[in-house]
Amino acid sequence: MCLQTGISKKLVAQTWKEKPNVIVIITDDQGYADVGFQNLPASSQVLTPNLDKLARSGMVFKNGYVAISTCSPSRASLLTGRSSSRFGVEENDRYIDSTEIIIPRAISSQGYISGAFGKWHIGRESSTKPLSRGFDYYYGDILKNKDYFMKVVPDPPCWVNGTKSPGENGRYITDAYTDEAITFIEKNKDRPFFAYIAYNAPHSPFLTTRQLVERVVEARPEWMTVYERMKKETKKWKGDQYYFGKFLIEDLDEEILRLCYISMLLAADDGIGKIVETLEKNDLRENTLIFYLSDNGAALARPKDLGGVNLPLRDGKGSVYDGGVRVPFVMSWPGKIKSGTNNDMIVSSMDIFSTTVELAGGKIPSDRVIDGINLMPYLTGKKKGQPHPTLFFRRAERNFWSIRQGDYKWVYYAGRNIKLVNKEPEGGGLYDIQNDISESVDLSKELSSKKDELSKLYRELTKNLPSPLPKYEAKDGED
Repeated sequence: MCLQTGISKKLVAQTWKEKPNVIVIITDDQGYADVGFQNLPASSQVLTPNLDKLARSGMVFKNGYVAISTCSPSRASLLTGRSSSRFGVEENDRYIDSTEIIIPRAISSQGYISGAFGKWHIGRESSTKPLSRGFDYYYGDILKNKDYFMKVVPDPPCWVNGTKSPGENGRYITDAYTDEAITFIEKNKDRPFFAYIAYNAPHSPFLTTRQLVERVVEARPEWMTVYERMKKETKKWKGDQYYFGKFLIEDLDEEILRLCYISMLLAADDGIGKIVETLEKNDLRENTLIFYLSDNGAALARPKDLGGVNLPLRDGKGSVYDGGVRVPFVMSWPGKIKSGTNNDMIVSSMDIFSTTVELAGGKIPSDRVIDGINLMPYLTGKKKGQPHPTLFFRRAERNFWSIRQGDYKWVYYAGRNIKLVNKEPEGGGLYDIQNDISESVDLSKELSSKKDELSKLYRELTKNLPSPLPKYEAKDGED
């Protein structure tokens, strides 16, 4: 009996070693241009050495999309592999039902331990919180952070497996998430793990440190004059901590806000570097697939933008133009994914679900529509063509939706925020998105048949979707 048990343990250990670890790193409201590897005009302003190194070690998807253009539904789509429109979640403060299967639950039977670190924002009820949905470990913020320096407890509420963590006040929240993720990796290095690391940065409120800002200025001297103005704002400094304050004001200093945003992004970049270093130190890097992306495009409050840059994409967070749904997107897995390459395939954050589940040896649920596709066969050459012939995006409450098929994208917008964008013609606008990335030249008249084809296809694909859920109202005693 003992011998059999010993053999069994060896077999289990061997099986575990053959399964890859998967890490998903997601930033919050990061602009499409706001990373060095994009090589866009605004990319030179930011400081992202570790993200750039990660990109060189893997593949950058120039047509990488999220399923929807705002925080909560985007995260729900990533973790379920489904357009959140399929379960009525298209706005913040609407949360996924407990019957939805997220990645940890789909791979737990394959020996995986799962940890989540950072922003959750997918559910407030006990049945929808991370530990009730399949995660074995959680450290982070159930809703959204209110204070990067963690001075207000429980706002943000930081938890260790459901218990408030003592002694957190004053710690920079981005660093805290990184440290906890590293601890999780090192504790579980001998078994397969799934780590979901969801940084709040560079989402508002805009709070940073003198050290982060000075590192940006040292590497990007063009920011020195802006930093000199920033230093004079004595009321916004508390020691070495900087609080930008209100950003929806007429006399907003957009350059200082941009510098603050870039420094916050640097903290996330530092964390990514530390996580990769931890993998390398523990001989885990070659057996670990890393996804990196933003949850949506940068938030814009024009004419005063909120620090981020999506250009040359049109518009930003909240919209179904590409500025809202196309994001920086990287996959890195040494020896398995070709390094240092750009890929034009149309991929989606929903693919993270299917790719992870199938790599883990799990089964894709067959009782529901799964929109995500396992990308690995396409990256290894076993499958040809596009993983996604079409992708649709819907914000029904805003009368805002679109569909992309190949090079073309149809956009319909009759919403209330007309000031943010030029109103589309009757029946929507048509764009050659592959060659007109800014969605600036409407081809409705020249290609009316294509426009009709895509609008008809959109209606067909979305005809059975439920109505969007109403805003969630917190119950007495809830966090």
